[in-house]
Amino acid sequence: MASKSDQLLPNRLLWVGDPDDQHYDPNVLCLNTTSNKSRGKYVALSHCWGKLPTEVNKHFCTTSDNISRRTKGFSFWELPKTFQDAVKVTRELSIPYIWIDSLCIIQYGDNGEDWKREAKRMEEVFSGAYCTIAATSASNPFEGFLQPRMKHDYIHVQDASGNRFYVCTGRDNFNNDVKEALLNTRAWVMQERVLSRRTIHFSTNQVYWECGEGVYCENLTRLARKEYFTLDPDFPQRLFWSGDQRTMEFIHYLYQDYSERGLTVNTDRCVAISGLETRIARVVGCRSRYGIFERYLHRDLFWQATDEKLERIAYKKEQYVPSWSWMAYNGSIRFFDEDIFFGRVDWIINLRFAEECKKTLIADVGRFRDGLRLNRKHVVLDSDIERGWVRYDIKDKSEESRDLRKERCVVAGRVDDGVNKYYILVVRPTSVVGGEYKRVGVGLIQSDCVVRERLAVRVV
Repeated sequence: MASKSDQLLPNRLLWVGDPDDQHYDPNVLCLNTTSNKSRGKYVALSHCWGKLPTEVNKHFCTTSDNISRRTKGFSFWELPKTFQDAVKVTRELSIPYIWIDSLCIIQYGDNGEDWKREAKRMEEVFSGAYCTIAATSASNPFEGFLQPRMKHDYIHVQDASGNRFYVCTGRDNFNNDVKEALLNTRAWVMQERVLSRRTIHFSTNQVYWECGEGVYCENLTRLARKEYFTLDPDFPQRLFWSGDQRTMEFIHYLYQDYSERGLTVNTDRCVAISGLETRIARVVGCRSRYGIFERYLHRDLFWQATDEKLERIAYKKEQYVPSWSWMAYNGSIRFFDEDIFFGRVDWIINLRFAEECKKTLIADVGRFRDGLRLNRKHVVLDSDIERGWVRYDIKDKSEESRDLRKERCVVAGRVDDGVNKYYILVVRPTSVVGGEYKRVGVGLIQSDCVVRERLAVRVV
Protein backbone atom coordinates (compact mmCIF):
# COMPACT_ATOMS: atom_id res chain seq x y z
CA MET A 1 0.00 0.00 0.00
CA ALA A 2 1.35 3.44 -0.93
CA SER A 3 2.07 5.90 1.87
CA LYS A 4 1.16 9.59 1.84
CA SER A 5 4.77 10.46 1.03
CA ASP A 6 4.84 8.24 -2.07
CA GLN A 7 4.84 9.97 -5.45
CA LEU A 8 3.12 9.29 -8.76
CA LEU A 9 5.16 6.71 -10.61
CA PRO A 10 6.60 7.25 -14.11
CA ASN A 11 5.05 5.28 -16.99
CA ARG A 12 7.80 2.67 -16.86
CA LEU A 13 10.18 1.56 -14.12
CA LEU A 14 12.82 -1.12 -13.79
CA TRP A 15 11.85 -3.56 -11.04
CA VAL A 16 15.00 -4.64 -9.18
CA GLY A 17 13.34 -7.14 -6.84
CA ASP A 18 12.21 -7.45 -3.26
CA PRO A 19 14.69 -9.32 -1.00
CA ASP A 20 11.81 -10.21 1.36
CA ASP A 21 10.06 -12.14 -1.42
CA GLN A 22 10.82 -15.87 -1.16
CA HIS A 23 11.01 -16.06 -4.96
CA TYR A 24 13.49 -13.17 -5.21
CA ASP A 25 16.30 -13.74 -7.72
CA PRO A 26 18.99 -10.99 -7.83
CA ASN A 27 19.86 -11.99 -11.39
CA VAL A 28 16.39 -11.16 -12.74
CA LEU A 29 15.08 -7.69 -13.59
CA CYS A 30 11.78 -6.67 -15.12
CA LEU A 31 10.64 -3.58 -17.00
CA ASN A 32 7.25 -2.67 -15.50
CA THR A 33 4.57 -0.48 -17.04
CA THR A 34 2.77 1.30 -14.19
CA SER A 35 -0.96 1.85 -14.00
CA ASN A 36 -2.37 5.38 -14.27
CA LYS A 37 -1.99 7.42 -11.05
CA SER A 38 -0.24 4.59 -9.18
CA ARG A 39 2.05 5.71 -6.37
CA GLY A 40 5.17 4.36 -4.74
CA LYS A 41 8.90 4.86 -4.17
CA TYR A 42 11.52 4.75 -6.86
CA VAL A 43 15.09 5.95 -7.49
CA ALA A 44 16.26 7.81 -10.61
CA LEU A 45 19.69 7.56 -12.23
CA SER A 46 21.56 10.57 -13.61
CA HIS A 47 24.39 9.43 -15.85
CA CYS A 48 26.55 10.18 -18.89
CA TRP A 49 25.71 8.44 -22.14
CA GLY A 50 29.20 8.99 -23.49
CA LYS A 51 30.13 8.99 -27.16
CA LEU A 52 29.28 5.39 -27.94
CA PRO A 53 28.32 4.08 -31.39
CA THR A 54 24.61 3.51 -31.98
CA GLU A 55 25.16 -0.23 -32.39
CA VAL A 56 26.72 -0.40 -28.92
CA ASN A 57 23.86 1.55 -27.36
CA LYS A 58 21.29 -0.75 -28.95
CA HIS A 59 22.72 -3.71 -27.00
CA PHE A 60 21.56 -2.32 -23.65
CA CYS A 61 18.88 0.28 -24.51
CA THR A 62 15.19 -0.51 -24.66
CA THR A 63 14.00 -0.67 -28.26
CA SER A 64 10.74 -1.45 -30.01
CA ASP A 65 12.20 -4.91 -30.69
CA ASN A 66 13.11 -5.90 -27.11
CA ILE A 67 10.57 -4.07 -24.95
CA SER A 68 8.09 -6.94 -24.94
CA ARG A 69 10.76 -9.40 -23.77
CA ARG A 70 11.99 -7.04 -21.07
CA THR A 71 8.51 -6.71 -19.57
CA LYS A 72 8.60 -10.50 -18.98
CA GLY A 73 11.99 -10.39 -17.23
CA PHE A 74 15.63 -10.25 -18.31
CA SER A 75 19.08 -10.80 -16.86
CA PHE A 76 20.88 -8.36 -14.58
CA TRP A 77 24.02 -9.18 -16.56
CA GLU A 78 22.60 -7.65 -19.75
CA LEU A 79 23.12 -4.23 -18.19
CA PRO A 80 26.35 -2.24 -18.55
CA LYS A 81 28.40 -1.72 -15.37
CA THR A 82 27.06 1.76 -14.48
CA PHE A 83 23.48 0.48 -14.55
CA GLN A 84 24.44 -2.63 -12.56
CA ASP A 85 25.95 -0.40 -9.88
CA ALA A 86 22.78 1.71 -9.82
CA VAL A 87 20.66 -1.42 -9.31
CA LYS A 88 22.93 -2.49 -6.41
CA VAL A 89 22.54 0.90 -4.69
CA THR A 90 18.77 0.83 -5.20
CA ARG A 91 18.59 -2.58 -3.54
CA GLU A 92 20.73 -1.37 -0.63
CA LEU A 93 18.19 1.44 -0.15
CA SER A 94 15.43 -1.22 -0.03
CA ILE A 95 13.58 0.47 -2.88
CA PRO A 96 12.04 -1.86 -5.50
CA TYR A 97 12.19 0.40 -8.56
CA ILE A 98 14.69 2.51 -10.47
CA TRP A 99 14.15 4.81 -13.45
CA ILE A 100 16.94 4.86 -16.06
CA ASP A 101 16.27 6.83 -19.24
CA SER A 102 17.83 4.40 -21.71
CA LEU A 103 15.86 1.49 -20.20
CA CYS A 104 12.53 3.15 -19.39
CA ILE A 105 12.14 5.07 -22.66
CA ILE A 106 12.14 3.38 -26.07
CA GLN A 107 15.33 4.68 -27.68
CA TYR A 108 15.23 3.03 -31.11
CA GLY A 109 12.67 1.71 -33.56
CA ASP A 110 9.62 3.94 -33.10
CA ASN A 111 10.77 7.16 -34.83
CA GLY A 112 11.29 8.83 -31.46
CA GLU A 113 7.58 8.89 -30.58
CA ASP A 114 8.01 7.41 -27.09
CA TRP A 115 10.89 9.77 -26.35
CA LYS A 116 8.79 12.79 -27.37
CA ARG A 117 6.09 11.77 -24.89
CA GLU A 118 8.40 10.87 -22.04
CA ALA A 119 10.76 13.86 -22.40
CA LYS A 120 7.87 16.10 -21.37
CA ARG A 121 7.62 14.17 -18.10
CA MET A 122 11.26 14.57 -17.01
CA GLU A 123 10.17 17.25 -14.55
CA GLU A 124 7.91 14.75 -12.78
CA VAL A 125 10.38 11.86 -12.96
CA PHE A 126 13.23 13.55 -11.08
CA SER A 127 11.12 15.64 -8.70
CA GLY A 128 9.09 12.55 -7.78
CA ALA A 129 12.04 10.21 -7.17
CA TYR A 130 12.80 9.30 -3.55
CA CYS A 131 16.38 10.19 -4.43
CA THR A 132 18.62 10.49 -7.48
CA ILE A 133 21.76 8.43 -7.89
CA ALA A 134 24.35 10.53 -9.75
CA ALA A 135 26.97 8.38 -11.48
CA THR A 136 29.38 11.31 -11.31
CA SER A 137 32.60 9.35 -11.74
CA ALA A 138 31.45 7.38 -14.81
CA SER A 139 31.91 8.88 -18.26
CA ASN A 140 29.73 6.25 -19.97
CA PRO A 141 27.41 3.34 -19.09
CA PHE A 142 30.24 0.78 -19.09
CA GLU A 143 32.61 2.37 -16.55
CA GLY A 144 30.60 1.91 -13.38
CA PHE A 145 30.79 4.15 -10.32
CA LEU A 146 31.30 1.73 -7.41
CA GLN A 147 35.07 1.68 -7.74
CA PRO A 148 37.69 0.48 -5.21
CA ARG A 149 38.04 3.08 -2.47
CA MET A 150 41.15 5.13 -1.75
CA LYS A 151 42.54 4.66 1.73
CA HIS A 152 41.47 7.50 4.01
CA ASP A 153 43.96 8.33 6.79
CA TYR A 154 42.56 9.11 10.24
CA ILE A 155 43.49 9.00 13.91
CA HIS A 156 41.57 8.39 17.14
CA VAL A 157 41.45 11.33 19.54
CA GLN A 158 40.12 11.48 23.09
CA ASP A 159 39.05 14.75 24.72
CA ALA A 160 39.33 15.74 28.39
CA SER A 161 35.95 14.15 29.16
CA GLY A 162 36.98 10.82 27.72
CA ASN A 163 34.94 11.11 24.54
CA ARG A 164 36.56 9.44 21.57
CA PHE A 165 36.29 10.76 18.05
CA TYR A 166 38.10 10.65 14.74
CA VAL A 167 40.21 13.25 12.96
CA CYS A 168 40.82 12.63 9.27
CA THR A 169 42.67 14.34 6.48
CA GLY A 170 40.60 16.83 4.53
CA ARG A 171 39.65 15.76 1.03
CA ASP A 172 36.31 17.52 0.60
CA ASN A 173 36.26 19.28 -2.76
CA PHE A 174 32.68 19.36 -4.01
CA ASN A 175 33.48 21.80 -6.81
CA ASN A 176 36.18 19.59 -8.28
CA ASP A 177 34.55 16.24 -7.50
CA VAL A 178 30.98 17.09 -8.56
CA LYS A 179 30.38 20.52 -10.10
CA GLU A 180 33.32 20.30 -12.52
CA ALA A 181 32.93 16.59 -13.25
CA LEU A 182 32.01 15.52 -16.78
CA LEU A 183 28.47 14.60 -15.74
CA ASN A 184 27.72 18.17 -14.65
CA THR A 185 28.88 19.64 -17.94
CA ARG A 186 25.86 18.04 -19.62
CA ALA A 187 22.76 20.15 -20.26
CA TRP A 188 20.19 17.51 -19.31
CA VAL A 189 21.86 16.98 -15.93
CA MET A 190 21.19 20.55 -14.75
CA GLN A 191 17.45 19.89 -14.72
CA GLU A 192 17.93 16.46 -13.17
CA ARG A 193 20.00 17.86 -10.31
CA VAL A 194 17.88 20.93 -9.58
CA LEU A 195 14.57 19.04 -9.59
CA SER A 196 15.81 16.15 -7.44
CA ARG A 197 14.79 16.28 -3.78
CA ARG A 198 17.87 14.33 -2.73
CA THR A 199 20.97 13.33 -4.69
CA ILE A 200 23.75 10.87 -3.87
CA HIS A 201 26.82 11.88 -5.87
CA PHE A 202 29.24 9.00 -6.43
CA SER A 203 32.38 10.93 -7.31
CA THR A 204 35.89 9.62 -7.93
CA ASN A 205 37.10 10.59 -4.44
CA GLN A 206 34.07 10.10 -2.19
CA VAL A 207 30.29 10.08 -1.92
CA TYR A 208 28.38 13.35 -1.33
CA TRP A 209 24.80 13.73 -0.14
CA GLU A 210 22.88 16.76 -1.43
CA CYS A 211 19.43 17.86 -0.27
CA GLY A 212 17.50 20.95 0.84
CA GLU A 213 19.66 21.24 3.94
CA GLY A 214 22.90 21.44 1.97
CA VAL A 215 25.75 19.13 0.94
CA TYR A 216 27.31 16.55 3.27
CA CYS A 217 30.55 14.60 2.86
CA GLU A 218 31.35 11.05 3.93
CA ASN A 219 32.89 12.35 7.16
CA LEU A 220 29.53 14.10 7.88
CA THR A 221 30.99 17.55 7.31
CA ARG A 222 28.35 19.96 6.03
CA LEU A 223 29.73 22.12 3.23
CA ALA A 224 28.77 25.77 2.89
CA ARG A 225 26.97 26.20 -0.43
CA LYS A 226 25.82 29.39 -2.16
CA GLU A 227 23.18 27.67 -4.30
CA TYR A 228 20.24 28.63 -2.08
CA PHE A 229 17.66 28.31 -4.87
CA THR A 230 18.99 25.20 -6.61
CA LEU A 231 19.16 23.32 -3.28
CA ASP A 232 15.42 23.86 -2.80
CA PRO A 233 13.88 20.36 -2.38
CA ASP A 234 10.56 21.80 -3.60
CA PHE A 235 12.13 23.85 -6.39
CA PRO A 236 11.37 26.65 -7.07
CA GLN A 237 9.26 27.57 -4.00
CA ARG A 238 12.08 29.64 -2.47
CA LEU A 239 11.83 32.01 -5.43
CA PHE A 240 8.29 32.92 -4.39
CA TRP A 241 9.53 35.02 -1.47
CA SER A 242 12.63 36.46 -3.09
CA GLY A 243 11.33 39.47 -5.04
CA ASP A 244 11.55 40.24 -8.73
CA GLN A 245 15.19 41.26 -8.90
CA ARG A 246 16.61 38.15 -7.20
CA THR A 247 14.24 35.90 -9.11
CA MET A 248 15.19 37.39 -12.46
CA GLU A 249 18.92 37.29 -11.65
CA PHE A 250 18.61 33.63 -10.63
CA ILE A 251 16.82 32.76 -13.88
CA HIS A 252 19.58 34.47 -15.85
CA TYR A 253 22.27 32.69 -13.82
CA LEU A 254 20.55 29.37 -14.48
CA TYR A 255 20.26 29.95 -18.23
CA GLN A 256 23.82 31.24 -18.57
CA ASP A 257 25.10 28.09 -16.85
CA TYR A 258 22.84 25.91 -18.98
CA SER A 259 23.96 27.55 -22.23
CA GLU A 260 27.56 26.53 -21.52
CA ARG A 261 26.69 22.84 -21.15
CA GLY A 262 26.94 20.19 -23.81
CA LEU A 263 24.19 18.42 -25.72
CA THR A 264 24.65 15.35 -27.88
CA VAL A 265 21.62 16.46 -29.93
CA ASN A 266 21.57 20.25 -30.40
CA THR A 267 17.82 20.33 -31.03
CA ASP A 268 17.30 19.24 -27.40
CA ARG A 269 18.23 22.82 -26.37
CA CYS A 270 14.59 23.67 -25.51
CA VAL A 271 13.52 20.28 -24.18
CA ALA A 272 16.39 19.61 -21.76
CA ILE A 273 15.39 22.51 -19.50
CA SER A 274 11.65 22.69 -20.18
CA GLY A 275 10.76 21.19 -16.79
CA LEU A 276 12.63 23.94 -14.94
CA GLU A 277 11.07 26.64 -17.12
CA THR A 278 7.56 25.29 -16.51
CA ARG A 279 8.04 25.23 -12.75
CA ILE A 280 9.55 28.72 -12.56
CA ALA A 281 6.74 30.17 -14.69
CA ARG A 282 4.20 28.55 -12.37
CA VAL A 283 5.71 30.19 -9.28
CA VAL A 284 6.39 33.56 -10.93
CA GLY A 285 2.81 33.54 -12.23
CA CYS A 286 3.35 34.32 -15.90
CA ARG A 287 3.66 32.77 -19.33
CA SER A 288 7.05 31.68 -20.62
CA ARG A 289 8.13 31.01 -24.18
CA TYR A 290 11.46 29.57 -25.27
CA GLY A 291 13.33 30.70 -22.15
CA ILE A 292 11.72 34.15 -22.05
CA PHE A 293 9.37 34.98 -19.14
CA GLU A 294 6.57 37.45 -19.77
CA ARG A 295 7.07 39.10 -16.37
CA TYR A 296 10.70 39.90 -17.29
CA LEU A 297 10.17 39.98 -21.05
CA HIS A 298 12.28 43.01 -21.95
CA ARG A 299 15.23 42.13 -19.75
CA ASP A 300 15.12 38.47 -20.80
CA LEU A 301 15.41 39.56 -24.44
CA PHE A 302 18.69 41.33 -23.67
CA TRP A 303 21.06 38.42 -24.02
CA GLN A 304 24.16 38.27 -26.17
CA ALA A 305 26.55 35.59 -27.34
CA THR A 306 29.75 35.01 -25.40
CA ASP A 307 30.74 32.23 -27.78
CA GLU A 308 32.40 33.51 -30.95
CA LYS A 309 31.13 30.40 -32.74
CA LEU A 310 27.44 30.88 -31.90
CA GLU A 311 25.40 29.20 -34.64
CA ARG A 312 21.72 28.87 -35.47
CA ILE A 313 20.45 25.38 -34.60
CA ALA A 314 18.92 23.50 -37.53
CA TYR A 315 15.53 22.73 -36.02
CA LYS A 316 12.91 20.96 -38.12
CA LYS A 317 10.17 23.21 -39.47
CA GLU A 318 7.64 22.06 -36.87
CA GLN A 319 10.19 22.66 -34.07
CA TYR A 320 11.14 26.18 -35.22
CA VAL A 321 12.50 28.36 -32.39
CA PRO A 322 12.10 32.13 -32.88
CA SER A 323 15.13 34.34 -33.51
CA TRP A 324 14.49 36.39 -30.34
CA SER A 325 15.18 33.37 -28.12
CA TRP A 326 18.69 32.33 -27.13
CA MET A 327 17.41 28.74 -27.48
CA ALA A 328 17.53 29.20 -31.25
CA TYR A 329 21.33 29.14 -31.09
CA ASN A 330 24.04 26.72 -30.06
CA GLY A 331 26.59 28.33 -27.73
CA SER A 332 27.02 30.22 -24.47
CA ILE A 333 25.22 33.48 -23.73
CA ARG A 334 25.08 36.17 -21.05
CA PHE A 335 22.45 38.64 -19.91
CA PHE A 336 22.97 42.34 -19.25
CA ASP A 337 22.16 42.26 -15.52
CA GLU A 338 25.37 44.09 -14.55
CA ASP A 339 24.85 46.72 -17.26
CA ILE A 340 21.11 47.38 -16.96
CA PHE A 341 20.37 48.32 -13.37
CA PHE A 342 17.05 47.04 -12.06
CA GLY A 343 14.34 49.71 -11.97
CA ARG A 344 16.26 52.30 -14.04
CA VAL A 345 14.78 51.58 -17.46
CA ASP A 346 11.37 52.64 -18.74
CA TRP A 347 10.37 49.53 -20.70
CA ILE A 348 8.07 49.89 -23.73
CA ILE A 349 4.72 48.11 -23.26
CA ASN A 350 4.12 47.86 -27.03
CA LEU A 351 6.75 45.10 -27.08
CA ARG A 352 4.82 42.00 -26.03
CA PHE A 353 4.02 38.33 -26.65
CA ALA A 354 1.57 37.75 -29.51
CA GLU A 355 -1.65 36.15 -28.32
CA GLU A 356 -2.28 33.98 -31.36
CA CYS A 357 1.22 32.54 -31.89
CA LYS A 358 3.76 31.67 -29.20
CA LYS A 359 6.65 32.02 -31.66
CA THR A 360 5.91 35.72 -32.28
CA LEU A 361 6.57 39.06 -30.57
CA ILE A 362 4.51 42.13 -31.41
CA ALA A 363 6.53 45.36 -31.55
CA ASP A 364 6.90 48.76 -33.20
CA VAL A 365 9.84 48.98 -35.57
CA GLY A 366 12.04 51.94 -36.47
CA ARG A 367 14.92 52.69 -38.80
CA PHE A 368 18.32 54.15 -38.06
CA ARG A 369 18.97 57.78 -38.85
CA ASP A 370 20.75 58.42 -42.16
CA GLY A 371 24.53 58.58 -41.88
CA LEU A 372 24.86 56.06 -39.05
CA ARG A 373 27.30 53.22 -39.46
CA LEU A 374 28.91 50.56 -37.33
CA ASN A 375 32.62 50.84 -36.56
CA ARG A 376 34.05 48.05 -34.39
CA LYS A 377 30.65 47.56 -32.68
CA HIS A 378 30.30 51.29 -31.98
CA VAL A 379 27.51 53.22 -33.70
CA VAL A 380 28.91 56.43 -35.15
CA LEU A 381 27.86 59.28 -37.42
CA ASP A 382 29.93 60.23 -40.45
CA SER A 383 31.73 62.65 -38.16
CA ASP A 384 32.86 59.63 -36.07
CA ILE A 385 30.94 60.86 -33.03
CA GLU A 386 29.97 57.77 -31.03
CA ARG A 387 26.19 57.40 -30.51
CA GLY A 388 25.93 53.92 -28.99
CA TRP A 389 26.77 50.30 -29.66
CA VAL A 390 25.38 47.20 -31.39
CA ARG A 391 26.22 43.52 -30.79
CA TYR A 392 25.18 41.00 -33.43
CA ASP A 393 24.04 37.55 -32.32
CA ILE A 394 26.12 35.75 -34.93
CA LYS A 395 29.55 37.29 -35.37
CA ASP A 396 31.03 37.99 -38.79
CA LYS A 397 33.73 40.26 -40.18
CA SER A 398 31.20 42.72 -41.58
CA GLU A 399 30.37 43.66 -37.99
CA GLU A 400 33.61 45.61 -37.86
CA SER A 401 32.28 48.11 -40.39
CA ARG A 402 28.67 48.14 -41.57
CA ASP A 403 26.18 50.63 -42.96
CA LEU A 404 23.07 50.51 -40.78
CA ARG A 405 20.63 51.76 -43.42
CA LYS A 406 19.44 48.23 -44.21
CA GLU A 407 18.88 47.33 -40.56
CA ARG A 408 15.79 48.07 -38.48
CA CYS A 409 15.34 48.22 -34.72
CA VAL A 410 12.73 47.59 -32.04
CA VAL A 411 12.87 50.01 -29.12
CA ALA A 412 12.56 47.94 -25.94
CA GLY A 413 13.25 50.59 -23.30
CA ARG A 414 14.34 54.15 -22.53
CA VAL A 415 16.99 55.31 -20.10
CA ASP A 416 18.32 58.77 -19.27
CA ASP A 417 21.86 58.88 -17.91
CA GLY A 418 22.38 62.49 -18.94
CA VAL A 419 21.56 61.63 -22.55
CA ASN A 420 18.28 59.98 -23.59
CA LYS A 421 19.03 56.49 -24.96
CA TYR A 422 17.14 53.47 -26.26
CA TYR A 423 17.77 49.81 -25.56
CA ILE A 424 17.05 48.15 -28.90
CA LEU A 425 16.71 44.82 -30.66
CA VAL A 426 18.32 44.96 -34.10
CA VAL A 427 16.02 43.29 -36.65
CA ARG A 428 15.78 42.58 -40.39
CA PRO A 429 12.82 41.85 -42.68
CA THR A 430 12.34 38.11 -43.23
CA SER A 431 11.39 38.49 -46.92
CA VAL A 432 8.66 35.93 -46.27
CA VAL A 433 5.73 38.20 -45.58
CA GLY A 434 5.31 41.94 -45.11
CA GLY A 435 5.55 43.26 -41.57
CA GLU A 436 7.63 40.29 -40.38
CA TYR A 437 11.15 40.61 -38.96
CA LYS A 438 13.83 38.48 -37.33
CA ARG A 439 16.20 39.46 -34.56
CA VAL A 440 19.91 39.73 -35.41
CA GLY A 441 21.33 41.61 -32.40
CA VAL A 442 20.92 44.06 -29.51
CA GLY A 443 22.18 47.54 -28.79
CA LEU A 444 22.06 50.81 -26.87
CA ILE A 445 21.78 53.99 -28.92
CA GLN A 446 20.93 57.67 -28.47
CA SER A 447 17.22 58.24 -29.02
CA ASP A 448 17.71 60.86 -31.76
CA CYS A 449 19.32 58.15 -33.92
CA VAL A 450 16.05 56.20 -34.33
CA VAL A 451 13.09 57.15 -36.53
CA ARG A 452 9.77 55.32 -36.02
CA GLU A 453 8.71 53.44 -39.15
CA ARG A 454 5.95 50.84 -38.60
CA LEU A 455 3.60 49.91 -35.76
CA ALA A 456 2.71 46.43 -34.47
CA VAL A 457 5.00 44.30 -36.65
CA ARG A 458 5.81 40.65 -35.98
CA VAL A 459 9.23 39.48 -34.79
CA VAL A 460 9.66 35.75 -35.36
